[in-house]
Amino acid sequence: MSEQFALWIWLGLGAYAALGLLLWIALVVGLMRRLDSSAAVAPWRVKAVLAPGVIALWPIVLGLLFKPRERAS
Repeated sequence: MSEQFALWIWLGLGAYAALGLLLWIALVVGLMRRLDSSAAVAPWRVKAVLAPGVIALWPIVLGLLFKPRERAS
């Protein structure tokens, strides 16, 4: 593996993690209510525990945020 290829892999992983971090910040600031109203009022330490999962799985979390909600009959 060349150094250039390794650099591109690290840059890609960094960009992926940065996008996940931005999504976690957006969730903490106000979007958490769209996913779970009880998590929106949780203390900061609980939201901090969610950070690694959101950063790692941000495409799934982003999909859940923009998924159409089902209406109760």
